Amino acid sequence: MTRQSITRIAVMVAVVLAATIGSVAQARQDAVGDVRNQLRDRYDVLILQDGVGLVPRSRDAGIRIIEVRNGAVSIDGMTATGDQLRMRLGADADLVLRISYLDAAQQRQLSGTPPIATQPGATQPGATQPGASFPPPPSPPPVPERPRNATRGEEIVRFGSDVVVNRGEVVEEVVVIAGNATINGEVDGELTVVGGNATLGPEAIVRDDVTVVGGSLTRAEGAVIEGRIENVGDGRWREGGFPGMVREGIFRDTIGRVGSFAGTLLRIGLLALLALVVMAFRRSWIERVAERASSDPMRSGLTGFLGEVLFAPVLVVTFVILLVSIIGIPLLVLLPFGVMLIWLVALVGFSGVAYYVGGLLATRFGWADRSSYVVLLLGVLAIALITVIARAAAIIGGGLLAFPLMFVGYAVEYLAWTLGFGAAILAWHRHHRASREVAVS
Repeated sequence: MTRQSITRIAVMVAVVLAATIGSVAQARQDAVGDVRNQLRDRYDVLILQDGVGLVPRSRDAGIRIIEVRNGAVSIDGMTATGDQLRMRLGADADLVLRISYLDAAQQRQLSGTPPIATQPGATQPGATQPGASFPPPPSPPPVPERPRNATRGEEIVRFGSDVVVNRGEVVEEVVVIAGNATINGEVDGELTVVGGNATLGPEAIVRDDVTVVGGSLTRAEGAVIEGRIENVGDGRWREGGFPGMVREGIFRDTIGRVGSFAGTLLRIGLLALLALVVMAFRRSWIERVAERASSDPMRSGLTGFLGEVLFAPVLVVTFVILLVSIIGIPLLVLLPFGVMLIWLVALVGFSGVAYYVGGLLATRFGWADRSSYVVLLLGVLAIALITVIARAAAIIGGGLLAFPLMFVGYAVEYLAWTLGFGAAILAWHRHHRASREVAVS
């Protein structure tokens, strides 16, 4: 091989090497530009002495700074592995890992400052010249450290009450349901507040996620949240948060239940008064109904139920007949009196059943010498006793115990009205038939 051939081969190898080196450099430059474009909208890039710092532009990220130094990545001063990066950063983890693979010169280009070309007599960035001074690189925001005398505590789980973690306290985890959480110390795990508000003081540190459901999150300047922030709901609750609403609702319900109890007593008192009036003017009616209800309760109950079922249809048919007939139109004014008459029959029937029940109780307790009025009152109170107990139970224990008792109480009252109504109809029919037999004979 001649010297000329060797020279040509050497020139060709040099050209290929130069092209390869140029393409590699261009590819590396394009990679830096791609990373810089992805960082532009999400992070502010700080040039550190031995790497770069990434400051999230969104405060909801829960991260103050990500540092990439000498190929290692740390979040808020704590070194993070690849799995930890993916857990904390999500899709941004791969981007941060790509930055860690860049050399120092490429990392400095991420801030948008082009590299300074080297000229004779010039120095590379980072090199020092005699007598030259450079401003110190910006330092990352300090992360609050745990006080040396911090008191350690277990996890806190509360329902319906507030939780306060004071300065210098460290707890494993905080879970509050229907209450508020105030953090001035450190929570080593998650902070979860459901149906309340979370307040983080300036020295608060939460090492994991913060979740607030149905309340608001108040975060003071300097509070550190190393995990994610989940705030479900806009927090526009009434004053005092969810517990205030519960207390206000319970208070309002209690007032309503007291009113219902008073209304029940008023209704029973009025019913007893009307029964006494009937006893005063028509004692014989009450005695006849009581005798009929005691001698034939099944037939009386069925008659009363049938009368209740047919009352509305008969009233409607009577109204239509009177309305379509010219002679019957003036008689329409008598319909209200007919309704009052039916109600009076039902009142007499209820009074008769109450008189019968009162007589049974008086005999049972040896009160045979009591007056008829006392016996009648005793029967009315006995029939309405379960309803009164149900209303009182609603004030003390709510609806869990009151609703079953109230159902039984209303059933007993309905049975007394139905039995009395049927007994009154049968007693009137028997009295009317006896009167006709006497008149015929």
